[in-house]
Amino acid sequence: MSDRKKIYFYMAANLAMLIPVPGRFAYAIILMILFNLQMAASTMIFHAIHRMKLSNMRNALLSLTIIALGVLYKQILIIVCPIAALTLSYCIFLPTLASVIIEFFFLNYERGVRTHLLATMKKSCVMSLFSLFFFFVRDIFGYSTITFPGWKKLVVIQIPYNPSSTGAGVFLATIPGSLCFMALLLALYIFVAKKINILLNSPVNKEVK
Repeated sequence: MSDRKKIYFYMAANLAMLIPVPGRFAYAIILMILFNLQMAASTMIFHAIHRMKLSNMRNALLSLTIIALGVLYKQILIIVCPIAALTLSYCIFLPTLASVIIEFFFLNYERGVRTHLLATMKKSCVMSLFSLFFFFVRDIFGYSTITFPGWKKLVVIQIPYNPSSTGAGVFLATIPGSLCFMALLLALYIFVAKKINILLNSPVNKEVK
């Protein structure tokens, strides 16, 4: 699979985490911590399964590990920040879905556990940064706040901006607004990727090489 197709696949998997979740930066932080933990755990568990020659039980053990980690994470979140656990509800398990899909399609244990783990965490961090940016923009322009998870509550920083002054700001806080924002970012990525591809394949660039 080409790198471009992988990007589209990652975006599709990431879509499951971005759209249903309320557009608060604090919730993105909570979900991305879980997502990265699950990606790292699934990679290491996969290599452990391979070394113990339990390949016939691979899918079941990977799924069980990731789901168990998600359940444990939510129980800890209920203690640390119950309002976030209550608001996120079933959405706390969306990173589980995304991590399972990505690992099942792109598992590669032939280069060793360290190399595989570094590659996994690299793409996981890229997705996390994109998600954090997505929620950061929605939080500011949709709610005029920046929120962070805190002990037993959300830490809210007010921004001197009234989202009601523009319909676009209020719309960005909604699910349809998040879909439009995602489509805009995808269109921007495709446009920039095409321009870069044209530049790299131009005759002038080839002559320089």
